[in-house]
Amino acid sequence: MEQKKTRVTIVGSVYAQPGTQFVYMGRADQCESCTIARVCHNLESGRRYEVVAIRAASHRCPVHHGGAVTVDVAEAPVEMRVSPDLARKNTTIVVKFPECDEACETFAACHPTGVVEGQKYIITDVLEGEPAPCRTGPSPVLVRVVPLPEGLPRYTP
Repeated sequence: MEQKKTRVTIVGSVYAQPGTQFVYMGRADQCESCTIARVCHNLESGRRYEVVAIRAASHRCPVHHGGAVTVDVAEAPVEMRVSPDLARKNTTIVVKFPECDEACETFAACHPTGVVEGQKYIITDVLEGEPAPCRTGPSPVLVRVVPLPEGLPRYTP
């Protein structure tokens, strides 16, 4: 089993359970005067994370009812729909969301929370199932993606 790269951060005590996933959305106004805000806000905005371990330290927090807890998190894989020509395992893609309307039944799967448009991701799995119907292009295929790890060598022609 592959070892996930983790970061130490602080989350609300309600979320401090292994397996809990969340999307980091940035600082709240109440964080500006907090002395430990630097540790709470060391994640990338818009990315999905999963709590992998709980640490003993707990903290008072003006944002989270019940306080906050120090945890280890890793970036979580996200399922999304992509164009069939991109849907290949171990392929690096730059995410570009399709231009469609929110009334589409697969809109959320094609525009998942926790995936940042314009950033690079690796397709780790192409998931079984029928492609979804699409009004604006080819039927998108369900895949699982993870952000491209920092420091990974990149090919430049």
